[in-house]
Amino acid sequence: MPARSASPPVRSRRRPVRAVVQAAGHPSQPSLATKLLALANTRTARTAFVMIGTAGLAALAIAVVGPKRLEKDVIRPLRGAIEPQAEKLWADAKPLRDQIAGLFQNASPTGRRKLARSFQSWIGHFHAT
Repeated sequence: MPARSASPPVRSRRRPVRAVVQAAGHPSQPSLATKLLALANTRTARTAFVMIGTAGLAALAIAVVGPKRLEKDVIRPLRGAIEPQAEKLWADAKPLRDQIAGLFQNASPTGRRKLARSFQSWIGHFHAT
């Protein structure tokens, strides 16, 4: 049997190497990905995405069904159902449209600006709800 040595096992004097964390960019400057995500989440961008998607689906429908059949089976029936209601609503709104036009005609230039801002705010309120 070979004799064992009494000396402890040899260890390296070198300390283990630890990974160094990369310093991120300047904290006040968001990354390009963060900027793009923030831009893509705006209301305008979402509206653009919906419009592009709708146009794409319409183009796909025209390609699959064909333009003549699409007009015959979809557009004409929709137009026939919607146009009479739209004409009735437009005619019913005539007194209100005349009243609003009279307000603008009788107002001074600064009054017109105030009226326009007021109507924009009012429309924005109903648009948001």
